[in-house]
Amino acid sequence: MMLGGQESATLARFCELVVPGSAVIDPVSYVERVLAGLSPVEEDRIHAALGLVARYLDAPEKIVDTEGFQLLRMLAVEAFYGDYAPPGHQGPTGHEVIGYAPPQTRWLKKDWTFLGQPAAARPEGVLQGVGPESAEVVVVGSGAGGGLIAAELAERGHDVLLVEAGGYHPAEDRVRFELAARRQLWWPHRTTVPRTDDDETVALLAGRCVGGTTVINTKVAMRAADFDVERFATETGSTLTMHELLPWYGYVEARLGVRVRTDWTPSVHRVNTGFAAVGAFLEPVRSYTDYNCTRCGACTTGCPTGAGRDTLNTFLAPALARDRLRLSTHRTVTEVLLKGTRVTGVRYQNPDGTTGTVRAPVVVLAAGSLGTPQILLRSNDYLALDTPSTRLVGMTLGLHPARLVYGLFEEPVDCHLVYPITAHCLTHQRDFVVEGTTIQEPVSFAAGMVDERGRPLWGTDLAAVTHAYRHWAGLLVMANDENTGTVELNPAGQAVITKGFSALERRRLDDALAFTTEVLKAAGAQGVVWSGLSTSHVQGTVRMGADPARSVVDDRGRAHGVDGLYVGDGSVVPASLSVNPSLTIMALADRLAQHLNADEAGYLSGRGSAVAEAV
Repeated sequence: MMLGGQESATLARFCELVVPGSAVIDPVSYVERVLAGLSPVEEDRIHAALGLVARYLDAPEKIVDTEGFQLLRMLAVEAFYGDYAPPGHQGPTGHEVIGYAPPQTRWLKKDWTFLGQPAAARPEGVLQGVGPESAEVVVVGSGAGGGLIAAELAERGHDVLLVEAGGYHPAEDRVRFELAARRQLWWPHRTTVPRTDDDETVALLAGRCVGGTTVINTKVAMRAADFDVERFATETGSTLTMHELLPWYGYVEARLGVRVRTDWTPSVHRVNTGFAAVGAFLEPVRSYTDYNCTRCGACTTGCPTGAGRDTLNTFLAPALARDRLRLSTHRTVTEVLLKGTRVTGVRYQNPDGTTGTVRAPVVVLAAGSLGTPQILLRSNDYLALDTPSTRLVGMTLGLHPARLVYGLFEEPVDCHLVYPITAHCLTHQRDFVVEGTTIQEPVSFAAGMVDERGRPLWGTDLAAVTHAYRHWAGLLVMANDENTGTVELNPAGQAVITKGFSALERRRLDDALAFTTEVLKAAGAQGVVWSGLSTSHVQGTVRMGADPARSVVDDRGRAHGVDGLYVGDGSVVPASLSVNPSLTIMALADRLAQHLNADEAGYLSGRGSAVAEAV
């Protein structure tokens, strides 16, 4: 749908106000390409936003906090800092303006046709091993938990169907093209709803592709701290101990090839002087990256070399290559089906809106800490049980909220050409952890910048920050939280994710920002800026524990009161960890895969022999 003449004029002026210099690349052309792929509801939001800003073009600061301003600001940022160049464009692009030219982008011929493709036009269906809509085991989601569980069970000879909402994009499909990668690999933008005016919005980041968030994270492999695991018993009566977890950590680390990253770049050494000056210190991180890693900085757009050992190339690719696993892509599971207290399968939806079912006597939900509770909350058979456990679903969301804090250095530090998380500081681990050095890709960097009041940065202030892109050294600081978020459904069946920060959480966030600011200035930074809050470490919405009154699944991941239903992702973590949870999620998933053989011996007899009788 094309914009009207007045709307186009309004949009062009707004974009130039918000992102100075963007007029040279015709952002209106970019937005019209985006509009071609939107639903009528999404189109209406843009038209309404244009109507709002038209009344405030002479005083845009009055509407900075509105949804309409932020929607159009995001489009303006995408057009310029995403490096859009309409046909016939002769001047510099946004990347050239800020000096962003990593080797992967120098030869990349950008194809913008993806902008006009609605979600329903994407292909769907069974990618590998087309077969009947039944299985011994259905695994929903292919990330840190589901990818490992599906591969482990398939390698043991069981008939496993892995259902993934996203697409199959191995390393050879990935390029360092930020906007295309966000469409290809990421869930659409989601944020929390603040409970009070004092609560910040938190951007929720997750992968939607085979491999899940492990494809677009930084592959940090940290074991939980002893005090993290000790909280499990307090929260849910869990009997799981660090001693019991250790062999599972060891197995997963061996499969992933976890190694210590001592290959620090100059920017890490530079900020390390700041840590030393304030009485703290950096230490190398452990990561699941092999020695082919070129420190190109492209982790969040999908590792193009395969050096990042995500669940796709570590666990799933071998099982798929040996034809031991069936994989269904572009199908979103909407609910679990039960007969009495026995699971019988799942219902799913295709991109075109059609639906189907898969029958199975064992279902493992691993759609993530946001996706798994939504599936359960849409499952009428499950909710009808109306037990203390079913009523807890979605009630204890943990976010592990993070903020990027950047220091401006006189010389270029080129943090877009590093392994993003090479080092970390654990001095204040009970309150927050600091990692670095890093910087987001240009669109995410510009879009995330906020002022001292937490409002989106725009205009000349935004231009001044982004034009110094190569001079910013970033630290990622993650504050511990108390699982005070919720995942619920509104009357229309849409997810509403709410977060209210406790006084302790607010204090930790403030202390974390103050500490990293002090570190960067001690290292010689001439100025400091920061982003709003975001997270890819969501946990705890379907918690495990021994007490059904305080948990949804038991310590093995089996749903209380339901036969054949299991959960194998970060949602089972009883209390948010102080570190990146991906390694712990994998350890728990491998533990669950081993236990399934014993728990469901009557159904997991090899290649579907018991499926028909069970369902």
